This record gives sequence, C-alpha cells and structure tokens, in this order.
Amino acid sequence: MVPIECPHKKVAKTAKFLRTRKPDKEGVLSAIEPGHCGVIISAPSTERSIFILDALARGLEEVGLNLTAEGDKMSVQRNADRVTFTLLERTKRVKYIPTPEEVALEERRKEKEARSWRRNDWDSFSLGGRPPWPEYVTEWTGQLVFSIDARADGLRKTWGDGKTQRVERMVPDIVAGIELVLESVRVRREDSEERERRWQELHRRRKLAHARKEREEKRLAHLERIVELRREAREIRDWLASLPDDAKPSEDSDLGRMLIWVDQRLGEIDRQTGIVAARSITGTGDLFPEIDELQDPLGDPPERNGWYY
Repeated sequence: MVPIECPHKKVAKTAKFLRTRKPDKEGVLSAIEPGHCGVIISAPSTERSIFILDALARGLEEVGLNLTAEGDKMSVQRNADRVTFTLLERTKRVKYIPTPEEVALEERRKEKEARSWRRNDWDSFSLGGRPPWPEYVTEWTGQLVFSIDARADGLRKTWGDGKTQRVERMVPDIVAGIELVLESVRVRREDSEERERRWQELHRRRKLAHARKEREEKRLAHLERIVELRREAREIRDWLASLPDDAKPSEDSDLGRMLIWVDQRLGEIDRQTGIVAARSITGTGDLFPEIDELQDPLGDPPERNGWYY
C-alpha cells in the first residue's frame, strides 16, 4: 500500500504519531493521547490504518460531517446528535512457544535442580516446576475492525477484515452506516424528548388536579361550616320560641343573663353566615377566582396509585 503523503488534517496528528513513535515491547502502537483517533494497532498495520482514517475523514466531509479526534475514540456530530467509533486491531490468545534459548535455559535449570535434589542441597533448590514463560500470550492478528459505539438496533455497526474483504475497501459503506446510525440516534432522542414532554405535561396536569382537589376540600369545609352554623341558629331560635312569654333577656337573673348571651351568639352566627361574611370568605385564597388558573380543558388526568402526582 502506497503511504498517504498528506493525511487529512483531522487525522494528521494520529498519522504522525503512528509513523514516528516506537512500538511498545509487544510491538503495539496506541494513539490514544489528546487529539488522537483512539487507534490501537500493531506496527505493521500503521499505513493501512492511516489510509483508512484519511479516507474516512474525507468521506464524512463529503456528506457534511466532520470527524473529531477525541483521544481514545473518534466522533461525528450533527446538531444535537453524536456517535463515537474506533479503529482497532483484533487480537487472539495463543499458546506461548518458547524460543530455543528459553528451552535450553529451562533445561539447564532443571538439571541444576536435579543435582541439588541428589545432594540434598535444599538451599539451592527452587520450588515450583512450571517453566518461567507464560502459558498463553496475546497475538496481534493484523486484522482491523471499525466499530460504532451507539444504540441502533438492526443497523450494522461493525466492519472488519475478512478472508477477501478489507476495511479500507468498505469506507463508503462505513460512512453510510455512520449516517444511518446518526439518524437512528436522532429518532431515538426525539422519541425520548417527546416522552419526556408528555410526562411533564401529565405531571403538570396532575399537579393542577391535586390543587383543584385541595381547593374543593376548602370550599366544602367553608360551606359545611356555614351550614352547621345556620343549623345551630335555627335550633336556638326554635328553643327561644318554646320559652314562656315572660322569659326576657335581663341582668337580674341567671336565665336573663343566659338569654343575653344567646342573643349575642345568634348575632355572631348571623355575622359569620351573612352575605358580607360569605363575600369575605370567597375572596380569601382564590377559592372562586374569576379566571381559574387550575382549570384543565381535558379534565382530570388518570390517577397514579390513587394520587394525581
């Protein structure tokens, strides 16, 4: 593969890193620093990875999307919707095959231990019979995988090297796939926002219904108080009508003083239940407002667990 001379500016920092940085002891390059594309590959996959990143950035640009290198990953965003993705190399766990030098060193160690065993020289005898190398190691396969990290049921989100197909040949399909996933993310977001809007509206209506219920309870309490007082006044007047004609309010006797008190009580009841008092009560606490801010044109919302909210 002919190296890309001038990689796209969005991936140029990653390309420079991959070409100039020495691999680690396992031969791996991890472009995951700020401004990198989150590429983790073995050294032989460098130019392929740069080719893919360059083609991806240019392909996205053609459809109005700008690739952003975020360090540990890449992303694109359209309005409020964003998806992230990575380019990595597949690995596999394989049984470790020791080098001839390691085998020879292990044989010498075993022979030394055998001699120590025969001499009962426990000070020079090492416990443990396992070889000094790992049983399994990670092998970098050279197979690249492009993956989109997003919820998008039914849509393709992974493109990897196969027997004949290579990721660099699938870049147009990857760009189209990113667009489809972005659209899916948009639809999911708008559906979520609509559910939230409906829930907030239902919550608002439940609060209104709760406030109407409280107001109605206050209205009934005032009415019941008036009715109870009127009943008391009627019974007092019935009792007064049953008294002898000579029973008059007077300060000269206990009965007379009681009748004075009864007259005062009747006056107080009439004051509390008259039209002036009624107007005063209805004007307190917006029990009967001219413009009812608690009104719900749709009526009461469905209750939840016996409560409106």
